[in-house]
Amino acid sequence: MLTKAKLALATATVCGVAAASVPAVSHASAYGIQYWGAFTVNIKGQSIGVPSGQLAHYISGKGLHVSWDGANFISASNLCDPSMRFTYGNGKYYLNGNVHWGCSHVGQWKYTLNWNAPRGSACAELWEHNWRIRVARQCHYVY
Repeated sequence: MLTKAKLALATATVCGVAAASVPAVSHASAYGIQYWGAFTVNIKGQSIGVPSGQLAHYISGKGLHVSWDGANFISASNLCDPSMRFTYGNGKYYLNGNVHWGCSHVGQWKYTLNWNAPRGSACAELWEHNWRIRVARQCHYVY
């Protein structure tokens, strides 16, 4: 009886390892998070503090086709006049999202694109102070 139990356990282990090694089917959509720490920048002699936070980026598509691209952020305190830039093909192409005028500790952008992106990085860049300070960047690779 003990031998049958060991054989059953060994068979289950081998089957489990084999199932875990089979690659998942990819739909080419991707989600990622980039955290950033607080920092200070100098703009025209004025020191501006940027609080720590999180940038989340989701790109939906299959292969080179991008259906939509979206990103959002949350920060420890307010970012003023934030905006989002989506770049493709290692920065060769980009889409500047609208500026969210005012100050907030959260923001979200989502754009329906329905286009074939070039091979290379596909990034979301969070900016503040009307495109003056790049706060964070989160990238995926389209291939």
